[in-house]
Amino acid sequence: MNKWTKLFMVSVLAVASLLTITSCNTSNKPNKTVKTNTATIKVGYTPLKTAGSTRNVVATGKYALYTKPGTVKGAKLVVSKSKMAKFASYTHADADYYYGSLRNHAYKGSTYYFRAYGYKVTHTGSVYYRVVTMNGKYRGYVYGGKKVGSFAGGVKKAMTTQPTTIPAIYKDHVVGIHTPGNIWNYPPYTQYKTKSLAQKSDFINSTIPSKAEFKVTKAVKRTREQDTYYYLKSQKSSVPSGWVSAMRILSYFEIQ
Repeated sequence: MNKWTKLFMVSVLAVASLLTITSCNTSNKPNKTVKTNTATIKVGYTPLKTAGSTRNVVATGKYALYTKPGTVKGAKLVVSKSKMAKFASYTHADADYYYGSLRNHAYKGSTYYFRAYGYKVTHTGSVYYRVVTMNGKYRGYVYGGKKVGSFAGGVKKAMTTQPTTIPAIYKDHVVGIHTPGNIWNYPPYTQYKTKSLAQKSDFINSTIPSKAEFKVTKAVKRTREQDTYYYLKSQKSSVPSGWVSAMRILSYFEIQ
């Protein structure tokens, strides 16, 4: 074996040895630790116990809605940040559109307020509120700041109605409902679980007698739509009391 052959074999053995050492180092002794931003839960799900009306919130459009706190492993998107921004915004133009058509644009209006009803806290101290839209369509966790009970980050406190005055024509007078009219447990979608208690229609399924008598005891405007609802106190126990749109109320002599 000449010297060139010996040199070649020595070189091959050296390369093979180096590859073996590198392979062992890669598989058994990583050079660096891979860091992740995944959070863990410090405080598990806890219900909020204050009165429901104090937990009405509106999106700010700064954070998305997830199935779990957004920084926790496995969290899936429920509502994107851009869609939450649509829920958050309600302009004069939106109110004018509602006034002209008695319906809102998609993803607009009182329907897209939220009710907060629970929370979780991550190990970083971030509070994530469990929320649901007033129509029950969207539900999930949204970042809410660093203090339980305070609404920040992705949501802020909402006043869904504003007090207004009862007109003199109705105050202390008997009124009635004209068709089509509904009696609601709350002005529609200003609270969670809004439902119709009774309705007056031209059809056989009308559940409000044609000459039912009521008295107006309270009045509010929905903050977004700016339409007025009156609380009608039924004068008969067989007919429910509740909230009725001002557009469906007449002085009693007008409906006889």
